[in-house]
Amino acid sequence: MTGTHEESGLTGDRNARAEPPGTSGVSRETLMRYIDGELSPDERAEVDAALARSTELERELALYRSLHEDLSGIQLSGPDPRRSIWGAVNRRLARPMGWIFLTVGVLAWFSHVTFVYFTSPAPSWEKLATSAVGIGVLLLFATVIHDRYREWLNDPYNDIER
Repeated sequence: MTGTHEESGLTGDRNARAEPPGTSGVSRETLMRYIDGELSPDERAEVDAALARSTELERELALYRSLHEDLSGIQLSGPDPRRSIWGAVNRRLARPMGWIFLTVGVLAWFSHVTFVYFTSPAPSWEKLATSAVGIGVLLLFATVIHDRYREWLNDPYNDIER
C-alpha cells in the first residue's frame, strides 16, 4: 500500500523509521532533514501542515532545533602536536642529534679555520682585520639571538595555537 505520505518518507513502517509518539507520522529523520533544509518543497509543505496540526510535533522540532544549534556551535580541536609519537621522537632523538652534529661540525670548522689562520703567510694586519670582522659578525648575531629569546619569554601570545 503506497500513499503520498509513505512515498515522501513522512510515514511508513515504525520499525524502519523512529517516530516519536504523537508526531503525526513524521519521523525523526524527516524532522532533522527539515531543520537542515534538505527536504523537497512538497515534503516541506507536508511537514509544515503536520506542524500546524500537532503541538507535540512542534515541541519535538523545537528540541531538535535546540540540539542542532548547540551541536553546530561546537568546534573540535585537532590533536595536540606536542603529544604525538613523532613529536616525542623529535624531542628525544632528532633534536638532540641535530645539536650534537651542529656542535661537532662547528668545532671542526672552527679548528680548521684557526689552523689555517695561524699557519698562513698573510701579514698580521690582514689577520687582525679579518678577526675584527668575524668577531663583529658573531657579536651582532649573538645579540640578535639574545633579544629574540628575551622577547619570546615575555610574549603574551606565546601559548596561542594557530
